[in-house]
Amino acid sequence: MHHVRTTLLLMSARILHIVKWYPNPVDPQNGIFVKKHIDATEEQPNVLGFINAQFETIEEGNLTLYGAQEMGISAKVAALYSALARVQPDAVHFHCYAQDLWVFSKILKSKGIPYIHSEHWSGLLPENNANLRGIKRKMMKAFFEGAAQVLPVSPALSQGILQIAPKAKMTVVPNIIDEIDFSKPKEFSTKSFCVVGDVVFSIKRQDIILKAFRQLPSSQCELHFYGGGPDLEKLEALTKHDLNITVHGRMTNEIVLHSLPNHHAHVQFSAYETFGIATLEARKAGLWAISRASFGSSAYADKGVLWAENEEELIKSMRQILELEKPDINPFEGLSAAGIGLQIQKCYNAVL
Repeated sequence: MHHVRTTLLLMSARILHIVKWYPNPVDPQNGIFVKKHIDATEEQPNVLGFINAQFETIEEGNLTLYGAQEMGISAKVAALYSALARVQPDAVHFHCYAQDLWVFSKILKSKGIPYIHSEHWSGLLPENNANLRGIKRKMMKAFFEGAAQVLPVSPALSQGILQIAPKAKMTVVPNIIDEIDFSKPKEFSTKSFCVVGDVVFSIKRQDIILKAFRQLPSSQCELHFYGGGPDLEKLEALTKHDLNITVHGRMTNEIVLHSLPNHHAHVQFSAYETFGIATLEARKAGLWAISRASFGSSAYADKGVLWAENEEELIKSMRQILELEKPDINPFEGLSAAGIGLQIQKCYNAVL
């Protein structure tokens, strides 16, 4: 139904989406939140992707995805011109900043094609963007201020972008909290904790979660890690002798959403999160969610979210969950694909 409504809003406008993160053969979870935004706007979106990985070029319907790890800027520009000729877009929607986009934006300006930009990258948060200096920062400023609309996923990310580009036109558009599959519930004899996210100890801090979990009585609980990443082998090595800990590795978003209702609680204890989508997905699945108040999704937290700002509070929250039954489900109707799709379409209408 939401596709009908959004098509009426857009009428015959053509949008070309350009991405650097998108599910691909190397990583089926890569940029799944980007894909959900795009899919919410129309039935068969036009997508051009340059992914920092190596795989054969994918051309399926309106999707063209390059494994662009060794692809030079001239080849990317040629691919852009080809897509512009094929789609004849009224506007281009970029997703997640990359230096190539500054070049692409100049080409679009020369052709009189406006561009919208959605942003998810935690490197632009106020606590992180001081690392962006010199010509890189100037290019970002020009890119963001040249956009017809910039759509960050959280107010915190909006604040960080405005520190770089004070004249950027901002509209916060949150991530989509997808539907949860409750069809195959599984009974656990112990309380089951799960952690969903890329395995990057310096950011996602699975090693600290593991340390905290080991303070709990092992006979009463179990822990499941979902996700791949640079520290996956380290995590597997750290847990190889733990009978109540399972490292599942990289999985599709569909499988993760299918698995969530089988657990009692989700733990997200990252150093920072632009949004923190896994916390809200857990609540939509009827789990307790341990999270941090600084995450971009904190404004949506309900009584099913327990806060843990340090390791001591993390252990306390995990122990508390051992004594609790599962909470009620929060449907987050305002963060559905239909609702977010309409928000994005309204931004297109404001531009075209």
